[in-house]
Amino acid sequence: MRSKKILLSNFSRALYRESPCLRPDNEKQLTDYMITNKPRHLLARGAGLSYNDSCLNHNGLVIDTNRLNHLLGFDSTTGIAVCQASTTFKDLFLLDPEFIPPVIPGTVHATIAGGIAHDVHGKNNVTEGSLGHHLCWFELILNDKKIQCSRQEHPDLFYATIAGLGLTGIITRLALRLKKASRFVQVEHRTFDSFKTLLEHMSVNNSNHEYQVAWLDLLHLEQKSILSTANHCHATTPNKEQKIHSIPRLPFGLIKKWNMKLFNQMYAASQKTQELLSLEEFNNPLDQLSHWNRLYGPKGLIQFQAVFDQENAINTLEQLIHLIQLYKATPTLAVMKLFNKSGEGLLSFCKPGFTIAIDFIHNTQAKQAIIAMNQLITEINGRIYLAKDLLLTAEQYKNIYQNHEHFSQVLSSYQCSMQSDLAKRLGIIQ
Repeated sequence: MRSKKILLSNFSRALYRESPCLRPDNEKQLTDYMITNKPRHLLARGAGLSYNDSCLNHNGLVIDTNRLNHLLGFDSTTGIAVCQASTTFKDLFLLDPEFIPPVIPGTVHATIAGGIAHDVHGKNNVTEGSLGHHLCWFELILNDKKIQCSRQEHPDLFYATIAGLGLTGIITRLALRLKKASRFVQVEHRTFDSFKTLLEHMSVNNSNHEYQVAWLDLLHLEQKSILSTANHCHATTPNKEQKIHSIPRLPFGLIKKWNMKLFNQMYAASQKTQELLSLEEFNNPLDQLSHWNRLYGPKGLIQFQAVFDQENAINTLEQLIHLIQLYKATPTLAVMKLFNKSGEGLLSFCKPGFTIAIDFIHNTQAKQAIIAMNQLITEINGRIYLAKDLLLTAEQYKNIYQNHEHFSQVLSSYQCSMQSDLAKRLGIIQ
C-alpha cells in the first residue's frame, strides 16, 4: 500500500488539487497504517461527489476509502443495515426488496460515510428528516484508536461527526436503520405561474405527500415552476429498465444560456400531470446521465444552496433572483424543497424553512452573484449548505453555524488530526 500523488477534483469540476493518496484494501490495513505511522493532516475521501472543497486536501494526505465498500449484515425485523463506510446509497437497495434508504440525496452513488459527513437530506425531510436521524452507530478511527460512537457512547463525538465534514476521524463501518417501503411512487406534477403561489401551496400542503420538490425556471421573466409530489405505491406494471447514457470528456462546455432557456421551455411543456415512476427515477433523474457534469466543460459548474425562513420566503427568493440578474449570472437549474426537521449534527444544514439549490455556469459573474447571495443569507439568519459552497468566508461560517465553537471544542478535546481545504478556508482548523 503506497501513497502516490494524484490530481483530484470535486464533483462540480470547479476545483482540482494534487495530493498524495493512499488506498487501503481493508479495515485492518487502514488501522495498521494509522497505528504505525500516526499521520497528521489527512482526509478520508469516498466517491468525491461534494460540489465544494470538503473532499479536497491540497498537499495533505488523502485516504481513498473506496475499497471499504462491503455490506456486512441486515436484520429485516429491525430494518438495521450494517455496512462499511464507502457503501453507496445504491448498494443499500441490494439488501432487501422491501426496504429502501430512509433518506436519499441527489445521487445514489454517494457513499454513506459521505452522507453522514454532510448529514444529507432528500425530498422527504418533512417525513424523514436528514440522514443522521436514522444513524444507529458508527466506528471511527481517530488517530491510532478505534472508537464506537452512538447516542449513548461518546455522544459528543457522535453528534460532531454527523455533518462534521469528515474532520473528526475516519468512519470504517456503521449501522443505519432502513425504511420499509415500496420502490415505486405515484407522482403528480402541477404548474404554477408565480413563485408566491408556489411557496404558499408548498407551505399549506407539505404534510400531504412523502416527497416534494419544485423546479423553478430562473432564465425567463415569467415565474414558471413545476411542483412534483410523490407517495409510495405498489406498481401494477413491471418497471422498465433504465438506460444509462454517459457523457464523454469535452474540451468545451455544451451548457449555454440560450440552449438552457430552450430546454426549460421544452421541459415545462412536456410534463405529465401524473405518472408512476421507480423511486430512483423520481428522486435521482440525473443519475440516468452518467458524468453529466462534463456538459459544463473543463471549468465545470458552481452551485449555491441555502435554507431560509418560511415566513418571509417570497421576499428572500425575489432578492436572490435580483442578485443573480444584477451580476448577470446564468442559473441553469434551480430546485426548491421545504424542510420542517432540523438535523442532529452540530453543523447540520437542515432547519425548518425553504431550501433552494441553484446550479450556475462557472464564471466570474456566478462567483460575484454567489458571494452577494451568501451575504444576504448570512444577514437574514439563513444557512448555507457546506456540501455545496465554495465561497463562504470564515466570518460568515461563524455567524451562520451557531454551534461552531462547540464543534471546534470537540475536535480539540479528541485531538482530531483531520483537515480539508474547506476546513482551512472556513478557519475550522488553522
